[in-house]
Amino acid sequence: MTKLIPTDVYDSEGSLLRLDFFNLEGGFEFQAIWDEHDEQTSENREKFRTWAYHMAKQLGYDLEL
Repeated sequence: MTKLIPTDVYDSEGSLLRLDFFNLEGGFEFQAIWDEHDEQTSENREKFRTWAYHMAKQLGYDLEL
């Protein structure tokens, strides 16, 4: 199982844009994009991360958190 490192990507105003997932060699694997219509709250960000991590696992990846 390939291990991935998730990386938060923010805009200049501090809003979460996406999570980029890289393998341990630094290669890009995929990204999860934030829905711009969702409010930028801590609770929503945590739910988004939980969803994105779950999707990575469903795709057969393991996460290095």
